[in-house]
Formats: sequence, structure tokens, C-alpha cells
Amino acid sequence: MTGKDKPDKRLPPRLFATDQFPTGRLNIYSKPDILPLIQHVLKGTKELQYIKDSCFGKLFELPARQCPVSCKLIHAFLTRQLITEDSHTLWTVFGSDAISFGLPEFGTITGLPCGEFPEGYVTDYEDQSKANKDPDWLKLIGKKKFTTIAELRHRFETDTGMPGWKKLQLALILIVDGVLIAHQQKTRPTLKYVKMVRDVDAFCKHPWGRESFLKTISCMKPPSGFADPVKELVRLLRQETFRLKGFPLALQLLAFQAVPQLQTIIPAPVDTLSISQLKEPHLPLHANINYVDVLRVEAEENLAVTSLIPIQSQAQPGWGVWSAIVDDVRVTYMEDLIAKHHPFKKHLWPGGKKLPKLVYQPPEEEPESKRNHIKPRRTLKKPQSSRKQRRISNYFKRTVPASSTNEQTQL
Repeated sequence: MTGKDKPDKRLPPRLFATDQFPTGRLNIYSKPDILPLIQHVLKGTKELQYIKDSCFGKLFELPARQCPVSCKLIHAFLTRQLITEDSHTLWTVFGSDAISFGLPEFGTITGLPCGEFPEGYVTDYEDQSKANKDPDWLKLIGKKKFTTIAELRHRFETDTGMPGWKKLQLALILIVDGVLIAHQQKTRPTLKYVKMVRDVDAFCKHPWGRESFLKTISCMKPPSGFADPVKELVRLLRQETFRLKGFPLALQLLAFQAVPQLQTIIPAPVDTLSISQLKEPHLPLHANINYVDVLRVEAEENLAVTSLIPIQSQAQPGWGVWSAIVDDVRVTYMEDLIAKHHPFKKHLWPGGKKLPKLVYQPPEEEPESKRNHIKPRRTLKKPQSSRKQRRISNYFKRTVPASSTNEQTQL
């Protein structure tokens, strides 16, 4: 590259080089399907109205069509991230433009309180080995020590004789442990939260947005405790599967808001229904978003990206801010360019792990003369050989080693 085509090294570097991103699957523990289930089970009750009037109310107003989790889309935004000093903000680049995902964006999307934690409150996981000895646990959860959220969900759905106060408390635990804070494959209720939900009013004033965001962002950024955190994140994202805790759906919803053209690739009829308007006890059932379509949108000439979505703050002490301010000169430089509406180009973003390129290749149209005049020839049906099947499957593999930097894999 020469002249104007050179990367701008004053900008934050990429995690993976431009157009050289790995593809993989995600293991997401959060279950947003719990929200329409609660809506269905508690329909017409004062308990549901209480939840909708609380800090969790906006979760039920999320656009239902956008809420089935797309692992491909979330993975794409994670691999396009920039390396920055701030562990509480994820900057990612889609097309040519950077997009911010921090606590203010998380609070705006979810409507959850993102103020300061109460004095003395700790977010670390606690020992639950004696949970079934706790009186609050026994009253709400029962005698079983290793009860899962799936079991609570089934009980909540099927126990028609459960009193209203208990259904309300269980619903709040399902929202927090099953949707917002989920941190393991078999998600279990957290003793600390079970004790807190005894006072539902105080429970709903807790800064759940801040707590959920901490769980969410902690596994999206370079992990601590490694000699080279960036190298470790590169390794994790190149694995066949990558686990995500917390509420990663918020990043997907940000993607749809910051890049509206991504909404066009959702394989479902267009509607404006919110979760609270669904008639079924689950999110819409439709096919997964195709990664090729993500690349196609990213390659569109008229791609429109909003780097900083409008923030809707709340009147809470410390809402959306952190006590430790991180001074990153590269981020400051980038934010100044964004404020000046600087036209970013892909080649400006420096650095990143080099992999075979992933580029969108538009399908070639068959000449009309061939379509009109060539007739299909009748053939006898023969069983497909395993050798031919292997040849077909080769079209869907990378054809170059991961260390190559020049060749391209077309999708």
C-alpha cells in the first residue's frame, strides 16, 4: 500500500486483519425464550403487571423478530473488534465504521438500571455448597441443592397451584439467572439473588444492567490472567465453539440498531411485534441468519452505520460510567474523527491476525439465452457415491492453510 491507501496507525488496531475473520459457533448460556414464557404464564395477572412496571419492563418490549439469537452475527461482531485499553467497552468495525458497545449502550437497549452498586456489594461468584440449608432457598427453591433454571422453569410453567408471590419471585429469578447473568451450561439459581428477591421492591432497584453487562463484556474482550491476553482471545475465537456468558443478545440488538440493513437478512416475515405482543410462549421460530448474508450486507456500497447510537440515560447515581477512567489516545483520536463525520475506509484500520480472506462473491447470473434454449437432459437416477459426496463437501471448506495471507476464500 502506498500514499492514501496506508493504514492509519493512530487508530486502534484490529483483533483480526481486515476481511480476514474466522467463522465459528457460539455456546450462549442466556435463554431469552424465558421472557415470552413468563408473559404467557402470568398473562392477565398483577404479578406480570408488576414486572412490566419494574426495571425489567423494557425487556418485554424488545422487538421479537430480532430476539432469536444469531450466533453467526454475534461472532462476526466479536471478530471485527478493535484492541483498546478500556476493558468495559467493545469497539467493533462493520464495513468501514466503528461501533461502540459499552454500558451506556447496554442500558439504552435493555432499559435496565446501570447505576452504581450498593456500598459493599460484590459481584464475585459465591460458594453455594450449603444453599439448600438457607431458609430463603428452602422457601422458594426447595430442598434440592443443585436445582437448575430449567427445572424452575418447568415448575413455574406447570404448577397451577403456585401462589402469586412465589410465581413473582420465581419469575424474577428466571429473568436474572436465566436471561441476564447466565454463566454456565446448566444454569442454576444464585443463592445471593434468592436471598435478595425476598424483598421484590429492593430487588427491582438493583443495578441489574451493570451486573449483567459485567458478565457479558468479560468474555468478549481479551481475558485477564494471560501473558498475552490478545493472543488468547484470538485463539478462543478461532476455536470451533466459543462460550458467552451474560446477555450477549444485547450486542445483536445493537447490531440491528447501528446497522439497520442487517434487519433485512433476518429470515422471517417483517413485523413490529414486541415480546409482550406474542401469543405463543416462545420467540418466533425461523431459520438462522446466514453468515454469507452478513458478508453481503457488509459489502453493500450504500451501507449505513451509526457508530454511536442515541443514549437514553436514567436518573441514577453513576449511571453508565465507571470510577476508573481509561485514557486511550487511539480511542480518543478515533472518537474525534467520528465526531467530525470523517469518512472511514476499510484500509485505514491497522493490524490484526492474518487469516485467509473472507469476501462476498455475488452469484453469477446465467445468460438468458442459455436459460431459454438449453433443456435438461433426462438421466437415470444413480446412487450418489461417497467419493462424489466428498468432492461436494470440499466446496464448503477453507482451501488454504490458516497461515496463508494472500489467497481468498470466497463465500
